[in-house]
Amino acid sequence: MAEAASPGPEVPRRGFNWDMLAALMAVFVGLCALGVSLYTARLQRQQVEAQAWPYLQLWRSDAERRFNLSNRGIGPAQVRDMRVFVDGAEVESWGDAFARLVGRPLQCSRLSYISRRVLAANEDVAMLEFCDDADFAAFNAADARMQREFCYCSVLGDCWLLSERAANEDEFLRAVDRCPVGAPGRFR
Repeated sequence: MAEAASPGPEVPRRGFNWDMLAALMAVFVGLCALGVSLYTARLQRQQVEAQAWPYLQLWRSDAERRFNLSNRGIGPAQVRDMRVFVDGAEVESWGDAFARLVGRPLQCSRLSYISRRVLAANEDVAMLEFCDDADFAAFNAADARMQREFCYCSVLGDCWLLSERAANEDEFLRAVDRCPVGAPGRFR
């Protein structure tokens, strides 16, 4: 008797692997969700930075005989350091600056401590206020020989250097990694 032919090993059928397609689609959807999440987190960080952004400005009031510092940003400014230079040399106080600029001691003034101070949004601080017109006029006339620098940070830790010593307008206010840049100033 002849033996019946036995079927050989089963040959896999070639066809479309729907399970593989579903797995790849799940990976693709997951990567898209991750991308959207990262983009949303970046946008939220930028929005928080904008809401906490400080912006310091220097200005002078001739009528009130004073030099002011203002925060015109949206968030508080943590002033970490202040430096004052007269003819390129760092000075230690407004009295020292006045003596170098005018050649005599400062007679009467009111001073505000700026370094290591927090200025709220839209807060103005009179850094130096003169009691009489003669001192103010003498100081004001020599103001071009003086440069001020302020290093300040937002509550998020982003920091800027506002420097009248800058070589150009682009460097007048620039972002820095941290404050103080180098060693803290001597100005008190």
